[in-house]
Amino acid sequence: MTAVPSLSMTGISKAFPGVRALDGVDFECLPGEVHAICGENGAGKSTLMKILGGSYRPDAGTIHLAGKTVQFTHPRQAAEAGIATIHQELSLLPHRTVADNIFMGREIARHGILDKAAMRERAAALLDRIGAQIDPQALVSSLSIALQQLVEIAKALLLDARILVMDEPTAALDERDSRTLLNLVDGLRGEGVSIVYISHRMPEVTAIADRITILKDGQKIWTRPRDAAPISEIVRAMVGRDLKDFYPSPPASAPGEVLVAITGGTNSGLQDITFDVRAGEIVGVAGLEDSGKGALAQALVGDVPFTGGTVALRGRSIDLRTPRQATAAGIGYLPGDRKREGLALRQSVRDNALLTLRSMTGIFTRPQRGALASAVIDERLRAMDVRAANFGQEIGTLSGGNQQKAIIVRWLAQASDILVFVEPTRGIDIAAKAAIYDTMRRFADAGRGIVVISSDMPELIGIADRVLVMHQGRLSGAVPRGASEEDIMHLALGLAEARHEESGA
Repeated sequence: MTAVPSLSMTGISKAFPGVRALDGVDFECLPGEVHAICGENGAGKSTLMKILGGSYRPDAGTIHLAGKTVQFTHPRQAAEAGIATIHQELSLLPHRTVADNIFMGREIARHGILDKAAMRERAAALLDRIGAQIDPQALVSSLSIALQQLVEIAKALLLDARILVMDEPTAALDERDSRTLLNLVDGLRGEGVSIVYISHRMPEVTAIADRITILKDGQKIWTRPRDAAPISEIVRAMVGRDLKDFYPSPPASAPGEVLVAITGGTNSGLQDITFDVRAGEIVGVAGLEDSGKGALAQALVGDVPFTGGTVALRGRSIDLRTPRQATAAGIGYLPGDRKREGLALRQSVRDNALLTLRSMTGIFTRPQRGALASAVIDERLRAMDVRAANFGQEIGTLSGGNQQKAIIVRWLAQASDILVFVEPTRGIDIAAKAAIYDTMRRFADAGRGIVVISSDMPELIGIADRVLVMHQGRLSGAVPRGASEEDIMHLALGLAEARHEESGA
């Protein structure tokens, strides 16, 4: 006897002005099943899930939960029906505690007074369930993006949902935390929870999903069991080309002059950092969440400066004390949290691309010069294939991939010599990733340098000319192009000395 689906969506259609976001899409999820949805940004994944979550009403189609027809006009109705969503974009209040955020809107009260102790205790239990060592009394603003993502997961689990939608849940997590999360997903599956899993990390999808559905241009392409959906087939169905075409070719020539050299760099989170970046080179930086790789990015761009050691640009010593100094020195920065740190969401695409130029110089204060700058920026946005109705559109309405491309255009317009990219393709579809990888390679081939800090090891292996690996605030080693994930993880776990001892025994 076939199990009744926990969730069945039939003939779902939704149109917005000028766009047909969904066209007769069918989707179901069985009890205890992980059903992955894959597709490019704009394929319809988010719209389908917003309909399920009560944020949108469909123009056509029906939703059944355990065989019963339901209609949601508000997200709270979906939550009360047992549907919880973990969104890719964090929705936490930074200046409230972890416990306050987990219980937001569902506070525990006794005799009309908030029971803070009970909320802290329950929050600690939820965090422990997902293996997150986070103090419930800590302010969210004090947590890394990865830890904030785990708080979002704990917040969703509070609902004891029977249907859990996870939208890019590991996008900000390193290899270790991603494995912890996937183990959690497996445990929830064993408890009979139905999980809708959305991710652009293909190895992760094929490792955890029972079935996979592909959406493209608002239509369902196919649904297949995991064993009948190899990564090559998933990618081809999504974007119409093979996976091998997504990483750029290695550079044709050896690296040139040293652009930046760090010697003995030290601060509160880093110890004795020594490395250089040469013209024409992409240098990757890997490590676990607490390794110091984020602190390294902040030091390179003057946000949390080195307090010891030296920094030299093209052989000349420089003291980078602020991001403005770094920008003036030719160092660009693409932050890991683009919405909070990289964008003015209510401003236009064009203004965001011009942001650094306008803040660094006064050359665009005269109207005619401003118009010229806008024309140049518009051309670069088109060349980068930033997709918007027009470049006067608010950048907050664009997909993550298009937002990321606009930030890259900003630094290309600044004519930076060195770009520091943190999680450059987090939450971005495969086609947008390929475009960004190609831009990075062309930037380096033009005689500049890139430092790319990423939790995605296949990404680092695919694009970097060499990968530096961090452990506990230090560089634990480096691996050349073509190294394996195992080689990187060995260094990330601080096992280099152990391996050396074993080989010498």
